[in-house]
Amino acid sequence: MRNQTVKKSGRPVVYGKAEDQCVWSRAGVTKPIKCINAFDCLGCSLDRKVQANFEAKEAWHVDRSSAHRTARLRMLGSQLKCRHMLSGRVDYKLCAHNYNCIKCPYDQMIEDTGYMPGFKPPVCEQVSGFTVPRDHYFHYGHTWARVEYGGRVRVGLDDFALRLLGPQDEIQLPRLGAKAGQGKHLAVLKREGNEALTLSPVDGHVVAVNHKLKQNASTANDSPYYDGWFMVVQPANLRRSLKNLFFGTESLAWMDDEATRLNTLLSEETGYRMAATGGEAVRDIYGSVPGIVWDRLIEEFLG
Repeated sequence: MRNQTVKKSGRPVVYGKAEDQCVWSRAGVTKPIKCINAFDCLGCSLDRKVQANFEAKEAWHVDRSSAHRTARLRMLGSQLKCRHMLSGRVDYKLCAHNYNCIKCPYDQMIEDTGYMPGFKPPVCEQVSGFTVPRDHYFHYGHTWARVEYGGRVRVGLDDFALRLLGPQDEIQLPRLGAKAGQGKHLAVLKREGNEALTLSPVDGHVVAVNHKLKQNASTANDSPYYDGWFMVVQPANLRRSLKNLFFGTESLAWMDDEATRLNTLLSEETGYRMAATGGEAVRDIYGSVPGIVWDRLIEEFLG
């Protein structure tokens, strides 16, 4: 029985985030405070309070401090950076609505279509022959979750699982809008008549899928954390989902334990002991080890 006890994480760690200060703080609207909602501003209670405050200021300017701040914002209106620029979702955009984002058509466009911001390959570490990125969360079923600006989560299968099962003939991804349940089946891997069901690391709904995998399933093996991602999920309760995942040094220790379990299984059932080549595990463990049973690998590591 695998140990599924994980540490309780705090605020979501956003991939590639150089600045963790709330966009309203950076704009000078509120006192300095760190973002606690992965820049999912429209799903943030603080954002709703700020927006409601703007609404109140427009309707009634009685309080001097409120009137002063409103006047200051209007004076600086031509210089204020859009919150999506501050959060890194767009390269350049100035605010034209004094941060009254609810009434901004540009803000609505970004929220409707901005779930696929540009991203760079992650910084990774080698653990017992397998690659582990620093800023990713991991599910015990070897799927990963990467929190990105706007609170959406990019999902894929990790280097361990892809080396374990080798190149696939096909990877079936869910349809857009499909419900994702943490620990529930989501994508399907197919090879030589065998199938492997992968588990979702978070709760939510699928808002994008990687069409590169439909054209060439081995893209996942070539680049598990970059070109080979599976889908993007709009999480239902991000912080709750992340509490059940491995992260940081915990992920490194868990991956080392998984590599040890794999070596033990291969040695006991086939007499084969995996050896890392050039610091990396072999690319196709299932295809390289005579006598290993596909279903046994799935049951032990993906299920």
